[in-house]
Amino acid sequence: MICSGCVTSQTLKGLVERSGEAGACSYCGNAGTTVESNTLFDYIYSRVKENVASEDDLSSYEHAMLYEGGSDEIEVNTYDIVLMEWFNLGEEVYFDDLLAQAPADFKIDSRGNETHFFNDNGLLERNVYEDRWGNFIDDIRHVHRFFNPNARAFLDSVFKLLISETQELKPEVIRTLDRGTELYRARGVESYQKAKEIADDPASQLGPAPKGRASSQRMTPSGISALYCALERETCLSEIRSITGDDVVSVAFTPTADMKLLDLTKLELVEPPRLTLLDVGYLDAQHLMTFLKSLVKKMSKPKGRNDELSYLSTQVVFEYLRLRFVAEVDGLVFPSVQTGEQGTNVVLFPEASVLSANRSMTPSASEAALGSEANESLAPDAKLAVVEGSLRFHKVKAIKTEADTYGSLYDLYMSDETRRRLGLPAAPRQNRRSY
Repeated sequence: MICSGCVTSQTLKGLVERSGEAGACSYCGNAGTTVESNTLFDYIYSRVKENVASEDDLSSYEHAMLYEGGSDEIEVNTYDIVLMEWFNLGEEVYFDDLLAQAPADFKIDSRGNETHFFNDNGLLERNVYEDRWGNFIDDIRHVHRFFNPNARAFLDSVFKLLISETQELKPEVIRTLDRGTELYRARGVESYQKAKEIADDPASQLGPAPKGRASSQRMTPSGISALYCALERETCLSEIRSITGDDVVSVAFTPTADMKLLDLTKLELVEPPRLTLLDVGYLDAQHLMTFLKSLVKKMSKPKGRNDELSYLSTQVVFEYLRLRFVAEVDGLVFPSVQTGEQGTNVVLFPEASVLSANRSMTPSASEAALGSEANESLAPDAKLAVVEGSLRFHKVKAIKTEADTYGSLYDLYMSDETRRRLGLPAAPRQNRRSY
């Protein structure tokens, strides 16, 4: 029997106090709340299996890197060091018994070799959320597209870190755009007449497409109309993928009141749960934090060639976020891959994609000094208005392609997470070339 006074970890103390009964401790001899030694030990062994990677969790590259290349980038140890140092149990009064009763496969693996354990901080190539993402895509493509409880459960698990204890979005992932902030939108034109139509009525011409003409987009399927914008005019021009010689018209919109957005570029600022290796869910949380960073890239990735379902997964995610958070935010912020993630895109939920027919007028400096404010003749339900004087007309002069050049095939397909673990730059700019 072990009492709560003979364990140091708060997690293990809680286990003893929750499931223990009154009795005498075999280690200190005192009476108190105790549990069977096997109960405590089995809990610890289960956390080793759950929260520490095994050899089977390594990719072929990681295995070769360790056992053939002699790399020390992934920390590897035997079960005694894992329990002593990684789990910080070496000073516990029951430690010798914990080692002695360890499962046989902790000592010798199925091949008759000494068992090795590998520290997984979420940056190993195998990520459980990447596996679940693949299953999520297969499920919505081939099993249940429209009524899919598995998709809902998966997305609940992915975005749980964004939710505070009050069941609201955490403030660190919300970006507020105040009135006066400019959002840019552009469209290619094929004639003077079309350009003039946009210039005469930019709100209707550059606003969200009518529902009947709304095509499948990155975040929305056919028939669902949402407004796609950018925070920079240059980003907006890049996102419409015009080619050299095209004529383009762009305009700025501004919110009619403060607008809150879920900023996907800030997901890495979310603090993971404060768990240790002794806690249930520790490794899951580490993998989720790594996956959230890659999810932003998945949400921003352009449509694949000849793949009509490329956007299906991001459309489902967008619809989930819309239904889950529409009362708190008006849309999403995500990086522009067309600008090498240097620019920023915005997509507004359909409920917020309402433009005023009247334009937003900013008072001059002298008018502002006299107390004049921006015009208030905007439609009462409008969320955005065209900024007066913001129309611009562009002739696309050239398209520049930038590429990262690598020396090996594996470098081309190495994930950013693996690069971070190996201390390599995510984008080796010294090898970046323009064409």
